[in-house]
Amino acid sequence: MPGLNHVGLTVGDLERSIEFYRDTVGMKLSGRVRLQGEWFDVLTHNRGADIDVAMLELGEFTLQLVQYLAAGGGVLPLAHNQIGNPHLCIDVEDVETKHRAVVATGRFEPTPIVDIMGSGTRSFYIADPDGVPVEFLQRAPGRG
Repeated sequence: MPGLNHVGLTVGDLERSIEFYRDTVGMKLSGRVRLQGEWFDVLTHNRGADIDVAMLELGEFTLQLVQYLAAGGGVLPLAHNQIGNPHLCIDVEDVETKHRAVVATGRFEPTPIVDIMGSGTRSFYIADPDGVPVEFLQRAPGRG
């Protein structure tokens, strides 16, 4: 049956990223494994790769975080206007409460909360530890 299995992000520091996605986003760590081998080299066109992998879940969504311990590449420029740049959008029940909680940590510079196109759906962004934009979104009443 076709469906989305997971979304993967390559990260610079797996422990730091697990902490962010668990403690700030609210995901649950569901598994962790270290992978290497010819099968992975062939699959990814990256000879000599050695990776540490964490799987996190939020409802039906699974996020795979991958840190290369060997054969990793460079850091990509991350911004909304960069082709291929990912961003994650997390539904929240109360965007103002989430915004206050993020500000209270003192570790992030969230954008202001905006009303998307005057629709009543409201959101704000922060960046994960590697700069990937993460949006927290509260749908307008009656929309979802």
